[in-house]
Amino acid sequence: MIFTAALRKTLYSAFLFFMLFLSCVSTSLPQDSVIGIPKDFFGMVHAGGTRSPEEYQLLGEMEVTWILSTFYWKNIERERDAFDFSSYDHYVDTARKEGKKIVAVLGYEAPWLYPDGKNKKYISPDHIPLFLRFVEETIRHFRGRVDVWSIWNEPNFVFWKGPKKDFFELSKQTAQKIKEIDPDSYILGGVFLRAPRGFIKNMHKAGSMENLDGLAFHPYATSPLGAMKVHDRFLKTLAEINYSGPVWITEVGYPTGGWYPTRVSMDKLPAYVIKTITGAAARGSRVLLWYELFDTHNEGKVPSKKLDSEKYFGLAYPDFSRKNGAWAYELCARFLPGSRYTPGLPDRENVPSDIVSFCFLEGITGNNTLILWNDNKRIKQVTFYLPVPSILYDISTGRGSPLPVETILDIGKNPLFITWQGTDIPRLSIKKQPN
Repeated sequence: MIFTAALRKTLYSAFLFFMLFLSCVSTSLPQDSVIGIPKDFFGMVHAGGTRSPEEYQLLGEMEVTWILSTFYWKNIERERDAFDFSSYDHYVDTARKEGKKIVAVLGYEAPWLYPDGKNKKYISPDHIPLFLRFVEETIRHFRGRVDVWSIWNEPNFVFWKGPKKDFFELSKQTAQKIKEIDPDSYILGGVFLRAPRGFIKNMHKAGSMENLDGLAFHPYATSPLGAMKVHDRFLKTLAEINYSGPVWITEVGYPTGGWYPTRVSMDKLPAYVIKTITGAAARGSRVLLWYELFDTHNEGKVPSKKLDSEKYFGLAYPDFSRKNGAWAYELCARFLPGSRYTPGLPDRENVPSDIVSFCFLEGITGNNTLILWNDNKRIKQVTFYLPVPSILYDISTGRGSPLPVETILDIGKNPLFITWQGTDIPRLSIKKQPN
């Protein structure tokens, strides 16, 4: 999600009001069916780039399974018909050694493609065969070493500047070429910014989804509530085209600085991380890759005049120290994989609907997880009862503390993150006040 600061500012400002509107909606609980959370649900964008033990130690601690990087045409074929994969070989070999799965994004143009050498963000129909040659060589080279191929990025925004029909054709032929070279490959397409209904329908009509194994999108918004509203719109559009395949979130996140309307304070970041991940998991997303691992600068070292929000999306700093949002991500990545989101739980007695509860049963760690928060501004006291040992975690530090069998919980905007083992189900209740 990298483009010029001036263009970003203009485009983001154009839909700022709409995004703010989305952020004011109430949390709507997902469908009523049980949703299995994949064991490899969690990923990170722009991760693995340093190839250092320190970075992979951090990724391991945060329970990251997937890492995403762009395999730039301009870096692989700097001169026509001269392919150099050496830098990506190192990246892929290190990731595989460390047990990480790789999403590789294929894009954009090569420097020799246009006489003026300028970045066009466009592949004309005449140039598609040249792009397909890059794709073919890349797929052959990394066959069996890269887990997922992703075609382009946010073509409905600033990363594609030509006619939409030309992108549809590029995407269609690229997927065909990948399957021709490697029939067992897994291909993601779409990679939409938010949920562009018309763009999605026209891409489907053009036959550009036929060889895709999954669709990807980026539900950026000014809050988790807004992000989930985007998510619901995306799923609604997919239902309209009778698409029932996997849905991947290959970018979502919030900067802690700069001028983007999606900016969030450091104090609120852990809550935003928990709510966004919880909502996406309960809506059946196949994988969620957080944008992104690192800020551009270490804490307190960003030049005062640098207001570009792209510098602040990380959950950690280049020196491998963490923002508090990293602990929230780690809690979700430790306890949710392999679990079942089970609507209707926990048991609730006189608990109003603005107390949101998500219950995930039997994760791969053997734990159950209950995540609670209050959509209302006022903190409400709720009695929590569970006859077996349970732990309440601080989402800003990752530290846990035991809960009594019965206790009063203050439920506010910040999510409460509770785990326990066994088959017992918690009960939430609020004593009715006499008339």
